[in-house]
Amino acid sequence: MTENIKKSSSKGRLAVGLIYVLHWLPGFLVNSISRFLAIQGLRKSRRNARVVQRNLELCFPELADEQVASLAERSLEENSLLVKEFAHAWLGNRASIEKKIIGVNGRNILEQPATNKKPVIIAVPHLGNWEYFWQWLQFNYSAVGMYSPAEYPELDNLILNARERFGGQVFATDSKGLMGLMKALKRGGVMMILPDQVPKAGAGNYAPFFGQSAFTMTLLHKFLNKTGAQLLFGAAIREQVSGRFFIDLKEARFDYQGLDANEFNQQMNMQLEDMIRQYPQQYQWDYKRFKSQADGTNFYQ
Repeated sequence: MTENIKKSSSKGRLAVGLIYVLHWLPGFLVNSISRFLAIQGLRKSRRNARVVQRNLELCFPELADEQVASLAERSLEENSLLVKEFAHAWLGNRASIEKKIIGVNGRNILEQPATNKKPVIIAVPHLGNWEYFWQWLQFNYSAVGMYSPAEYPELDNLILNARERFGGQVFATDSKGLMGLMKALKRGGVMMILPDQVPKAGAGNYAPFFGQSAFTMTLLHKFLNKTGAQLLFGAAIREQVSGRFFIDLKEARFDYQGLDANEFNQQMNMQLEDMIRQYPQQYQWDYKRFKSQADGTNFYQ
């Protein structure tokens, strides 16, 4: 037991040290190396690249093979930028992080409920850079969210500090944490949630996503029903020339009040899908979104 703890601690210190190094190294150097490794992975059909390729085949059946290959390469290039960006979002000071945000689309739809202390939940898919979105949120509002501990304590402390050092408040995903989150939300918090993760068994239902059956969380639906929160959608989208970001906020385009969990998730996934189709190269396609299928199908063999 002691040996395992030491190994974990050693790996945790190594991970944290690497993040600090990535933060201080010049961006062009980190991005060049990350891009090279990502493209090499695609060419050598490594695991992440295979998952990207498979997801794109499932979600864009209308594309020819060469179009899928091109989108896969662009996606891996874009996601390679996250390495440096995450390090900066976690360790940079407020001024340097704010310089990465060049504008906000749709801010008016958030201002009124936030000013009036009305609960707001923003569904933020793994599109662009969700860590910058969180930092922008805690700079400007009473940001609240959920937090799953990292594998190693040292890394966990670094990320947890980053999530709360500018006024945000995060809660564990256990029952006590969720109760605390709900109370904070009812007090006028602005909650960010990542709705496109595969939930645990019993915590979701199946809903279409890019024409595929995707096991989708029901937690967001529960929070809306119990708090009366206003639902928005958002993302921090990377601007191609400067590499900086604009915050994109949208109202829910469907009437979510009174919908059951199945209907809600169908409508939510449709809106998420449309957001992703605008910037498909910036989505996290290396995540096994369709790994859980009711009939046991494995799309990633």
